[in-house]
Amino acid sequence: MKLLVHSHNYLREGAQIILFRLVRALAKRHAIDMDELLNRPGEPLIAEYGKCGARFVSQAAIRSYDAILCNTITASRVVSRIGGRTPVLWWIHEPRFGRYYLQQEGFRFDAFEAADRIVFPTLWQANTLYRQYLKRQNWTVVPYGIGMDLSPRPCPFDKEPGKFYLLHLGRVDRRKGQDLSARAIAHLGNPDIKLVCVGNCPTDDPYVKRVNEIGIDITYTGNVGEDEVAAYIQHCDAMVFPTRDDLITLAILEGLSFGKCVLASSFGPIPETIRQGETGLLSPVGDWQTLAGNIRMIYEDRELMEKLGQQGRQILERKHSFEAHVKGME
Repeated sequence: MKLLVHSHNYLREGAQIILFRLVRALAKRHAIDMDELLNRPGEPLIAEYGKCGARFVSQAAIRSYDAILCNTITASRVVSRIGGRTPVLWWIHEPRFGRYYLQQEGFRFDAFEAADRIVFPTLWQANTLYRQYLKRQNWTVVPYGIGMDLSPRPCPFDKEPGKFYLLHLGRVDRRKGQDLSARAIAHLGNPDIKLVCVGNCPTDDPYVKRVNEIGIDITYTGNVGEDEVAAYIQHCDAMVFPTRDDLITLAILEGLSFGKCVLASSFGPIPETIRQGETGLLSPVGDWQTLAGNIRMIYEDRELMEKLGQQGRQILERKHSFEAHVKGME
């Protein structure tokens, strides 16, 4: 199969990382080109695509491809333009904030009908957010898989003996809820509990300044590569993800893949995988007090923490295997 892939950027974040790992797997048996239309020199995943055999093309002859994969809801105009000329698959990752793009000038609602196949990572999205636009049975659900190398790695930071490290993975952004993690830890007042934030951190962002004003010691790593992300997950004790708007997202699944206990919010489809007291611990959206209680619980009961982490890994293997993900997308 010859496949053309269109993405709105090639940053090392969420949907773009998931796309890259899919392409990396598919490139072993298919010819894959990347649309250079929105290629911005220096974006970190561009070089990674080259290493896995995908090439960037500036003027793609649409009819020469067996299929076109358009990544994220921002591709509505591309889907609308291509639909009917070459089979087009539209991969919509966005949770609630995706509806913001529907309100933007130039959004093409006819893309929902023009796409040969629309793929959602969760049924929750289709039913809760986009149902009114799905006029025909051209959509399906393919759950995310991870495709991450789980090999042991050395600790990437100066880990103090006796300290308890919580990892918050993802871009530092209000939607991701780093302020809630910080407030929960500040409330506990335990100097042995440390917060590590792995992901892009725009230091001049007012939100970052507000998080720092909470007054706890936070380690920021900035945007790091896949191997380093894996190393941080391996060497932290548990994961915190009190998101205000997300899916069964990359951060949650990567934590589960390493058997880490995940403390998440109960937003949207997250409770389908993080089941309270079974595969992790949940707190209501925006509720840092309950999150603080969950942190205290696993800090004081390490046996419970290990049990939740192992059971979380088991549900990951049942519901989110990378092999099933690739097969479903293929």
